[in-house]
Amino acid sequence: MSEDVTQHDHNAVRADEQLVSGDNQPAFPAQLGEPQLIAETDRGQQFYTVTPRFRRVVAEWVAITVEATSDHLRFRWDGTDLLVIDDAAVDPDDPTSTPHIDRIRPDSSSRYYFDGWLWNEADAATHRSDDTARAALTLLAQDRPRPVAPLIRYIAEHTNPPLDPAALRRIRRRHRTRTTPATSPAASGLEHGESQ
Repeated sequence: MSEDVTQHDHNAVRADEQLVSGDNQPAFPAQLGEPQLIAETDRGQQFYTVTPRFRRVVAEWVAITVEATSDHLRFRWDGTDLLVIDDAAVDPDDPTSTPHIDRIRPDSSSRYYFDGWLWNEADAATHRSDDTARAALTLLAQDRPRPVAPLIRYIAEHTNPPLDPAALRRIRRRHRTRTTPATSPAASGLEHGESQ
């Protein structure tokens, strides 16, 4: 394990990162940005938000997880940019209607943030710290997208409700023959427009 990886509650995460998750989703390591004021009450009470920023390999697995659990979001890579395609924006009564596409560009630190998405900091005391989570988070902490089996198992076991069997089969099929570490996990299909 590299020097910049530490053990937090038996999960391997980098010292400069914390685990965050969406509702009922697996936790992923991210750097937390500067707090930003989002609201202030009449009594002066202030509310802040912190946007998590993900390394590319982590952003790829966030995209894989969300696509597998969403009925309207798809993801594709365009070079270093991650495209978020929202099919819910399509009007079925308008033949010219198209999906809404957000382009997520890496910041100056080569990290990605999903603007407007809600994330929860995973409480170390309540976060599931099983062997599956430790194996997947160790790979992510070391920027190792291979082997994919622990990452797929992590998504399958830590998503609630559980993944649809067809979605899980698509993820497994997409990554079955890709074994070279130089290839990103999302490059197969996500980058080349494989249909879901």
